[in-house]
Amino acid sequence: MIESDLLTADEAAKLLRIGRWTFDDHVARGDIAYIAVGLGEKRIRKRFDPEDIARFREQQRRVECPPQPTQGRRRAAKLPESEIIDFKALLAERRAKRQKGNQRP
Repeated sequence: MIESDLLTADEAAKLLRIGRWTFDDHVARGDIAYIAVGLGEKRIRKRFDPEDIARFREQQRRVECPPQPTQGRRRAAKLPESEIIDFKALLAERRAKRQKGNQRP
């Protein structure tokens, strides 16, 4: 492969229509392969094969699932009918019984 066939990071980012920082993040994560050009060890000159860019584009392809129909609102089950208790009346009745029991003949 001839070096002129390779893309710079700016060219590859433009080809993908993404920002340079986003492109660099994908490269750092290993999503996009690169070719090291030159002998530099501190600052590696990275070039990108158009086939790797095409492969990345295919890997990013997604298909949205249609939303699933939701069920209607859940309603609480009806409670069985219950008897209403008047607690004040019960207390008054108990007090009255106690007072009758405490009275002297």
